[in-house]
This record gives sequence, C-alpha cells and structure tokens, in this order.
Amino acid sequence: MSWGQHPNQPYPPQQQGYGAPPPHGYAPPPQAPPGWPGQPQQQYGAPPGPPPQAYGAPAGYGAPPPQHHAYHQAQPYHQQPPAPYGAPSGGFFYLGIPIPPPPPHQPAPPPMGYNPAQDVERIRKATKGFGTDEGALISTLAPLDAFQVDALRHTFKAQVGKDLVTVLEKETSGWFENVLRAKVLGPVGFDVWLINRACQGAGTHEDLLNEVLLARTNSEIHVLKQAYQATYGKNLEKVVEQELSFKTKRLFTMAMQGVRMEDSAPVDHAMVEADIRALKSAARGAGTDEIAICGILVQRSTPHLQAVAAGYQRQHGKLSKMINSEFSGHMEDALRFIVDGVEADGRGVERDARLIEDSMKGMGTKDERLIYRVVRAHWNRARFEQVKRAYAATQNKKGLKNRIEGETSGDYKRMLCAIVGSS
Repeated sequence: MSWGQHPNQPYPPQQQGYGAPPPHGYAPPPQAPPGWPGQPQQQYGAPPGPPPQAYGAPAGYGAPPPQHHAYHQAQPYHQQPPAPYGAPSGGFFYLGIPIPPPPPHQPAPPPMGYNPAQDVERIRKATKGFGTDEGALISTLAPLDAFQVDALRHTFKAQVGKDLVTVLEKETSGWFENVLRAKVLGPVGFDVWLINRACQGAGTHEDLLNEVLLARTNSEIHVLKQAYQATYGKNLEKVVEQELSFKTKRLFTMAMQGVRMEDSAPVDHAMVEADIRALKSAARGAGTDEIAICGILVQRSTPHLQAVAAGYQRQHGKLSKMINSEFSGHMEDALRFIVDGVEADGRGVERDARLIEDSMKGMGTKDERLIYRVVRAHWNRARFEQVKRAYAATQNKKGLKNRIEGETSGDYKRMLCAIVGSS
C-alpha cells in the first residue's frame, strides 16, 4: 500500500518548497566559532534560562513537544542542528515553533491527535465541482499549527494527487487567496516565498527582506538558505545581494552568514561596555562608520543587544535616536528593525504590534503587509498572545481582531480574523 492510503500511516516530515519537490534534507549548519556555547537557544525575546519542559495542546509556540511525542525524539540525522528559541536538545525549531525535522531514517508519524485525512476530505469536497465552500476552507485551515499544516499538505498530495497550494490558488482569488497561501505554506515555506516575492520584478520589497532576514538565529538562516535552494534552485545570498547595493548590501551579507552570537551565551558585561563605546565612536555625524555599527547590531545576540541598548540609553540617549540621526533610507529601516526589537520591552513584542498597526493606519489598508505580519506572528501562539496584548495596550484598545474587522471584508476578513482568534 503506498504512502497516504491510510490515515495513520507516517508522512515524510520535510518542509516542501512552494512549487517544487521537497528537499532531500538540510545539511548540518556551520559550527559556531570556538568559545561560543552550543546550548539550546532561548525562546524569542526571552531572557537566558533553562528551556521550558512541557507545553499543552495545541502545540505552544517556542515550547518543546511532550515527552511522549514522537517528534521529541532525537532522530539519526548525521548531526542535529542547534535548536533555536527554546528548543530542547534533539528538537528542531524555527521561529520558536516545533517544525517537522530534517528527514530521519525512520519517518515520524503525523502530529498526535490529528488526522490529516479528514481535513483532506473536507478540502476536497469544498473545492470540487462548481463553486467553492469558502467557509469550509476557513474552518479547516485556520486552527492548524505548523506540524498539522505540514501533515495536511503531504497527505493531500498523496490522496488527491495535487498540490494543496495549487488547488487553493485555482479555487480562490484576491487577498483571501493570499491568506490561504500564507497559512498552507507553513512558517519556513512562507518565509522562503516572501524572500522570492521581495526580489521579483522591478524594485525590491525592502521591508520584506528586513523582517524575514534580520535578527534571525544561525539555525534559522541555515534553514532559509537550504529551503530557498531546494525550492527555487538558487543561492539565497546571491539573489539578495543582487537586489541591494553599497553598504546595505554588506549589511545583509553579514546577516546571512549565520555567525551571530548564540542567545544562550551569557552576557559579557565588559564586551557590552566596549560595544557602547564603539557605537558612540562610530556615530560621529559626518563620516559615520556604518559598517562598525552594522557589525555590532548584526552579529551580537539578543540578550547582549538588550544590555547594549539599555546601557547606551543611560549614557547617551536612545540607540534608536542615534540610528535615525546617522542613517537614512533602507539602511535606517533595517537597523531600526533590529534596534526596535531590543529597546522598549526588549522582546520585540511592541515592535511587532506597531508594525501590524502600521499596515492598517492611514489612507487605505496595506493588505499584503497585514497578511504576512499577522500570519508570521501567529505561528508562535504564546508570543502572539503577547503581541495582541501589547497591541491593545499601545495601539488600539479595542484589540487586534476588532481592528482587522474594520479594515477588511468578505472571506479575507473571516480567514484573517479566524487566524487571530484561534491563536
């Protein structure tokens, strides 16, 4: 019996690239430089500390799976990649969430308690014949986590013989289609799709490159490179570098090397003070040493930059104000994205809430930005709850879901609100 004919059969766990066959596996990431600890990363924005030990159903964003869950087991895969953002030893995390690991010798089963074959049948019925049952698509897809989406895509192709994304693109249109694509591609697949989107056509979508490529862990950069190569058959670094120029190009080249200090490394306060002095020295108005500033902001860990931002503010004023005075254009926006993630709450939660609001305020909703900012944030369900609370506290007291309802319409509104409400 071929794979996919029985709902309880295992499915291949690799992340399938949009419009391309799944990669054969991710190569082990480059080793960290000597002296850098190899302990698991902390959850995004969290202070250093031991990783959480358990999480409830559905899977928490940034927490390890239950001890009895098959995905918790370290799979025989040459060398396990270092696990970012709170992952346990042997786990494979991306953006702080558990995702299907690189292909092991023994494939893992579908997520415990989830039967993708049932959702395959619901989607098949909703999309066959004349007309599409948009309500069925929304109720089926909106609640799924990263593991479940991955299982659904593999099972759908095995049982129906078509790619789920292709089917949804044919059956839907407009911003509703865009939200469905973002959801079904999953966290890695959608980030890769966004990078390709940012580099297509005339002009570069610089905000996309900032949000997808900057302030990422070494493991995440490694996964993005491998997934982009598998999906589009191109080298990610070369594609991005061709879209940029001068010192902004150098900034992103530095960010894509995957040699950032690990967030699990203890903060060296002497190094923090040295970086504060270096930043002050480099920010000299005429003749700013842009690369020196970029080097510190791109290569240091999140806890280290939190300490630098706090110390710089005590001694010289806000680091973000210095960036505004010394830079302009895309370089200013890119560096502000990094700095805004470590200033204020130190976790980037307020920054992400503000970015979501920025996509709706003013004349006309910037729908594409609203979609990718909400969908990318919602995968980490625990952190997204923090973003929603910060949004209500700092941006709009009526709350994010209420705000989105006033800015969108139709099935697009229903799907996006279902994603916000199910997180």
